[in-house]
Amino acid sequence: MPSTAHALKWIQISLLVLAMGWALIFSQPLIAAPLTNQTALNNVEHVKAIYDVRKSHPTSLLGYLKAIETNVTNLKKEGVSFDLQMIFISKAVTFITTEPEETLAMEHGETLEQIAQQIARLQSLGIQMEACGGATAYFNVDNETLLPGIDPVRSGFISLMGWQAKGYGLITVY
Repeated sequence: MPSTAHALKWIQISLLVLAMGWALIFSQPLIAAPLTNQTALNNVEHVKAIYDVRKSHPTSLLGYLKAIETNVTNLKKEGVSFDLQMIFISKAVTFITTEPEETLAMEHGETLEQIAQQIARLQSLGIQMEACGGATAYFNVDNETLLPGIDPVRSGFISLMGWQAKGYGLITVY
């Protein structure tokens, strides 16, 4: 007759083998249909959007700029043409200058360089960019030092109003 300890050990091993079997079965990749946006884009041939960009940390801004490039890629995959605008407001303007504040440059220099590269890439994809003059004044960013292709405007809020009045959908990047 097996001891209680032996029986418990046998039960533990059996449960472990069973759990491992289930883990193998459920860890196998499932074949899924590719993701699309066809429900939202049904009968849509062209989209117009304005990105209201107000990120307050350079790493976060870089991540969102990369996500916007992914938007462009996915719109192309969906067969939808686009007209995309971007306005930098608030502290985000401090990350889009050729002459960032000294401490910012020391702490985030590599990220700022990557932001400049990503902005150039987005511009090459046709995205037009503006910077809020109120924000550049508040954060002491000289409009002459904005990255190439970013146009300063008097007011980012008024710019947003104008683009929306022209039919551009608002996408907030806060």
